[in-house]
Parts: sequence; structure tokens; C-alpha cells
Amino acid sequence: MENPSTVDPQYALARAQEEYDRLARQAAFLRGTTERLLRAAGVGPGMRVLDVGSGAGDVALLAAELVGPGGEVVGVDVDGAALRVARGRAEALGLRHVRFVEGNADGAEVGDGFDAAVGRLVLMYRADPAEAVRRIAERVRPGGVVAFQELDQDPAITARSLPEETLWNEIGVQVVETFRRAGMQVRMGRQLFGAFLAAGLPAPAMLDEALTGGGPDFAGYAWLAGVARALAPVMAKTGVADPERLGLDTLAERIRDDAVARNAVVWTPAFVGAYARR
Repeated sequence: MENPSTVDPQYALARAQEEYDRLARQAAFLRGTTERLLRAAGVGPGMRVLDVGSGAGDVALLAAELVGPGGEVVGVDVDGAALRVARGRAEALGLRHVRFVEGNADGAEVGDGFDAAVGRLVLMYRADPAEAVRRIAERVRPGGVVAFQELDQDPAITARSLPEETLWNEIGVQVVETFRRAGMQVRMGRQLFGAFLAAGLPAPAMLDEALTGGGPDFAGYAWLAGVARALAPVMAKTGVADPERLGLDTLAERIRDDAVARNAVVWTPAFVGAYARR
């Protein structure tokens, strides 16, 4: 594992309304990859689903669509303010079969016997991801499914654009290095396989997607700039970059304009999904 400590690393991003708004935009960008994982895992009508690390509710709301009004989704997170946002979003959508519980993902009082437990970008913040998977899997009935989606940010890969000399690539390398210095599990996507086995689950089926694009309309430019903005205080603290020199207010436009001027194609780190039946 990247982080041998037994203490979970501190969450690297802010807990504030601006961050919840960014996460909603990120969810729209990632929706296709996550929906494909959940569908492949068998999440569907009538199921009772636990969403761990629910935050502002993006994955929970997606799962609610898949299970329909005959199912139930329970989202759990330690951030009570984010859950207030999630509850408001569910209410605005008229989703009565979704509820949110404040607490640790693997320790909250949410009950057992779920048909599925799912999570996106949560294990990268755990010092012992396998133990977290094991404890979460205990909430799932025998034969139920466990599915996680995590980033695989290989620090050895320093080119995620063609041509390589792009602002997208420069900022992307700084983001990955910031996560690494902050103690995150930057290779969590690839580590999912071993984490499932160590948690006592069968070898998981896996999906691997990078979001790729170019031209003026690719949503990834704003996504990467948003991540950099959210990480800016940690970038400064870890010595990766000076946020004042990044020009955060215009970063998305500059990443886009630079890519367009170079006729570049750009791609994200891998979003890796894994799922197995308990």
C-alpha cells in the first residue's frame, strides 16, 4: 500500500459549499463511468444499497435512479454539512427512497443486509483500504455485491496529453504529486484487486476508464482546474506549487486554450472500478 500508516490521512479537499458545488460538477463529468460500473455490478430495481462516503449525494442519487422507488439507498458520510446538501437535492428531486446518515462509512448505525455497498473515491483516504472494504462488506447480505471506483494516479506517468508540453499535463502532474505528498493512496485504483482479496472477498471483476478529449468543448478542462483549485492550500503546504502563480481564476480557460492551440488530445488518470459478490 502507498501509505503504511494505521491512521487515515487527512481529507485533502475543503468541506464547504464551493467544494460541494465542484463535486456536483465532477459527478456530471464522471457519471458515465460510475453508472457503467454500477450496472455491470448488477445494481438495479428494487435493491437496497449502501453508499459510503456519500458527501453531497452524487453517487447515492445515481444509485437511487437505478434501484427505482421500489428500492432504497442509504448514504453515509462524516460531513454533516455535505449531507444537508444531499438531503436537499434528494428532496428537490422528489426521491423519497433515499436517506442520509452522518457517521464513519464502516461504523455508522445504518443496519445490515444490504443488497449492495458502493463507493467512489473514498478508499484513497483510508490508511488500510482492505480493512475498510472488509467492514463495509459485512453490511452486505451473502450474495450481495460490493463495488468501488477509485483513481489510479501513477506518479511515474508524467504525460497525459499529446503533445506532452501542455498546461493540462503540467497541472495534472502537480495534482498527482500533491495527493502523493498528502499521504493519499494514489494507486488505489490498481490496489482494489488486492484490497478485495485481503478483505475476504472473491477476486473482483474490474473496469478501467480514462476520460479523453480535446477541442474547445471538453468538460475535462474545468474538471482539472477545479481539482487544482480545491487542492491549492495543500499544494502550498506540501511545497508542490504556489497557488498565486497558478492563476486559479482563469486556469480552466488557459488549460482549454493551450490544448486547442496545440491541437492536443488530453486524458485523465484511470478511474478503476472493481466489484465482487460477497
